[in-house]
This record gives sequence, structure tokens and C-alpha cells, in this order.
Amino acid sequence: MGKVVFISTDRIGQGDEELGRKLAASFLYSLARTEPKPDAVLLMNSGVRLACEGSPALDELRLLAEDGVAVKSCGTCLDYYGLKDSLAVGEVGNMNDTAAAFMRADDVVTIA
Repeated sequence: MGKVVFISTDRIGQGDEELGRKLAASFLYSLARTEPKPDAVLLMNSGVRLACEGSPALDELRLLAEDGVAVKSCGTCLDYYGLKDSLAVGEVGNMNDTAAAFMRADDVVTIA
């Protein structure tokens, strides 16, 4: 497996939350339009919000999925935030999937 992008938050960096959310959406916009694509985007903790209804990043995640990138959101996290029924792109993953993807990956890029 090539690269895995692990996103553990719905915003990038510390400081202003609105700016952080714009940066996260901008990162996904760029990732969806950059070659080569990662093999997977794994969303955990508040990062699962990026794949749910109302997210400004849905179009980008859909583009990645259409290009064959596996988009998986942590099921425990979706449950915790009450978002399981709001998942709009990708599929529900679990910790076993995440651990296996990390161990198979040539490289893991973490966005926190």
C-alpha cells in the first residue's frame, strides 16, 4: 500500500477554529487535485465530521473516492458525535481497519 492520509480533526492547527476549518477544507481540495493520490484517507475523532452532511469538504472527499481512494470514517467516532446517519461519503471503518492500513502503508501522513 502506498500513502495513507490520517485526519484526526476537522480543522488544521491551533488558534482560530474557523480558520482551521478553512485550512482543512483547502487541504482536501488540494489533495483531491494532486497526483499521485493516496491509497486511503482515514478519518478519526472530529475528523469524521469532514465526511458528513453539511461539511464543506464533501465534494473533495467524493472526488477522492471516485478516483479510487478509500475514504473511511471511524465508526466509534461517528457514534460518539451522533453522526452515523449523517455519513455522506466513504464507509464506516473500525480500529482494526486503521491499524491494518497503517501497518501496510509505505507512509502515513497525519493531519492533526
